[in-house]
Amino acid sequence: MGELRKDYFTNKFSLINKEELNLELYLEEEKGVKPCPLCPGKEENLPPAEFILYLQHGTIVKVTDDTLKIKDWKIRMIPNLRSPIKPTEDQVYGDSPLYSEPAYGYDYLLVATPDHDEKFHKMGLDQWTYLLISIQDRMKDLLKRKRVAYVAVSITQGRWAGALYDHPYCRIVTLPRLPLQIEEEAKTVNEYRSEKGSCIMCDVVRSELGGPRHIISTDNYFAFCPWAPTHDYEYWIFPSKHQTEFPNVTQKEIMDLAKIIRATLGALAKIFKSPSFNLIIHTSPEKKITKKIDWHIEVYPITRPWGELERGVKVYEILTAPEKAAEKLRYHAKREFAQLTLA
Repeated sequence: MGELRKDYFTNKFSLINKEELNLELYLEEEKGVKPCPLCPGKEENLPPAEFILYLQHGTIVKVTDDTLKIKDWKIRMIPNLRSPIKPTEDQVYGDSPLYSEPAYGYDYLLVATPDHDEKFHKMGLDQWTYLLISIQDRMKDLLKRKRVAYVAVSITQGRWAGALYDHPYCRIVTLPRLPLQIEEEAKTVNEYRSEKGSCIMCDVVRSELGGPRHIISTDNYFAFCPWAPTHDYEYWIFPSKHQTEFPNVTQKEIMDLAKIIRATLGALAKIFKSPSFNLIIHTSPEKKITKKIDWHIEVYPITRPWGELERGVKVYEILTAPEKAAEKLRYHAKREFAQLTLA
C-alpha cells in the first residue's frame, strides 16, 4: 500500500508508491516486445474483471463478475496492478511537517475497446457511449464505498501524456480526500455565488458562447478554449445548463456528449495527427454539499514538455494563443461533427 504525503508548505499531496515499479516490463510493452495484457484473449492472465459490458441480441448487458468468461465484450474493468492505492487497512499516519496518510482506495482500468490499435479520436460513437455509461455506472458504485471522498476519472492517450498502455483505456481512481484542484474550484464557486448571486461556471459558459474561444456547441454541451490555459490547444467541455454531478447525466445527454468529445478529439488529430492528451472529468463530490461545482471535462494536449516556468513557479507559457487554437479546432470540429451526424 502506498502513501499520500502532504507538501511541507502547501496543501498539495503526492501519491507515493512504496513498491518499485518494474520499469523493464513497462519498456518491453512500450517497444512491443511483450504482448498487450489488455487485448482479447489475454483475460486469464489478469485479475478477474469486476465489470463487463457486452452486447446480447443487440442489447447492452452489464455483468459484475467474470465467472461467465465473456469473450465478445465491449468494455472490461480490471484492477490497476501498478497502483499504490489499495483497499487494505493501514492505520499508519505521519505528523506535520512530514504528514502522511494511507493511500486507501480503489484504482481501476476500464478497457475502452477490444481493438488494440483503436485511437480515441477515431473510436465510434457507439463505443464512446458504452465507455461513458460505464464510467457513470462505476462512479455511482464507488461513491457508495467507505472512505471515498472523490472519484477521479481520466482518459490518457500517448506516452508523452503518461499512458500506462498503448491499448485505449480509462483510469478510475478513488481518493480519501478531495484533490486540491477541486477544492479550489469549489471555493471559487462559493465565493462568487456569495458576492454575485450566480454560478461563475455558468457565467463563464454564457460569456464564452459565440466568442473567439468558442469551438463548437451541441444541444447539451459547449466546447471552448479557456482564457488562461495551462497547455497549448487545451479545451474544456461544459454542459449548457447547470449540472453538478456527472453520474446524473441522462442517457440522451451521454449520447450527445459522445459526439462532441469525438468531434473535438477528431479536430485535435487533424492538427497533430496522433495527439498525446489527458482528458479529465471534474465533478462535484457527492458527499460535500458545500463543495459543488459544475461538472465538466478538461482536455490537455501534450504538444511539448513543460519548461522551467511551468514546473518551477506554475506560470504557463503558451505558444499558441487560445483564440488561435480555437479557430483551428473550430474549423476541423465542425467538419468532424457533420461527418458524425451523417454517418
